[in-house]
Amino acid sequence: MKSSVQLTSDRIQDTLYAFMRSQILFTAIDLDVFSSIARGDNQLETLQARLGLNERGLRLLLNGLVGIGFLKVAAGGVYSLPEDVAHFLVKPEATYIGGMVHHCKWLYENWSMLTDAVSSGQPVGGAQSLAQLEIYFSELVKGLYVSNYPTAQKLAEILEIGSAYRNLEVLDVAGGSAVWSIALLEKDAGSQATVLDFPSVTHVAESYVEQHGLSDRFRYWPGDLEAMDLNGARFDIVVMAHICHMLGPTASQKAFQRLKKVLKPGGRLVVVDFVPDDQRSQKGWPLIFGVNMLITTPEGDVFTGDEYTQWLQAAGFESITLQDIDSDVTVVIAQV
Repeated sequence: MKSSVQLTSDRIQDTLYAFMRSQILFTAIDLDVFSSIARGDNQLETLQARLGLNERGLRLLLNGLVGIGFLKVAAGGVYSLPEDVAHFLVKPEATYIGGMVHHCKWLYENWSMLTDAVSSGQPVGGAQSLAQLEIYFSELVKGLYVSNYPTAQKLAEILEIGSAYRNLEVLDVAGGSAVWSIALLEKDAGSQATVLDFPSVTHVAESYVEQHGLSDRFRYWPGDLEAMDLNGARFDIVVMAHICHMLGPTASQKAFQRLKKVLKPGGRLVVVDFVPDDQRSQKGWPLIFGVNMLITTPEGDVFTGDEYTQWLQAAGFESITLQDIDSDVTVVIAQV
């Protein structure tokens, strides 16, 4: 029996033309449109004078921004910013995520070569050098800090920091902006943290730690996890947030084995990542993000709860639990 619901191509067309929305946003950020409007240049003439752009080009861009809901326009041609745009896309606000916008613009170029990546099974242009990675991450983590901070606060609650667990030594592996360990230490005044990451990235972490008034409770290990000498059981919690998908299966398993050695008896390894269902059969962000790992890494992928459980058990961890932090992010907690 045929369905009475009429099929449309809307979903397909929405996907096909989604790139237009992104490109309009990229250009608005490149030209500093939102910050200029926030400073008071909120009409076409004044904005054109401020930015030195062609009248037709700017007018059509502003129309496009209205069309995708990133600008509002009132009678008399006065533009204003929607609340989320004003909060996240205006410099120099602490909540500015322009670094993430630039990251996605860079991804656009590589995603256009997805067919080549699928054919070769390797990232387009080959794996990045350490120097390239340092520059890339030092910019990206600034945007990730803003998006990850609410999730990091939820993680601190899940781990019962400040209630069941106090006076902890925390190791934040590939800590980026230190957002995860910052959220943990804010819940307990007696805990301390060490951030391990590339040298240029730890400088970014230091600035965020200072903003939160936690400088006296943080230490830094500049370097590469795979090359560092990790010995001695000194930590109560080791956090690996959004790093396993980049490392890939082999390096992730090696990391679990190495990090177990730095945990005190009863210590916990906390893995935060995009975790698809065990059959990889449900639509959603984790499986899409896995394709991004094909584009950007030589071995990266997203891994299921079953895979994490098997790897952690093989590394000698016990009492492994999984819990969703939000609709896209899962925490895997394993105890020594």
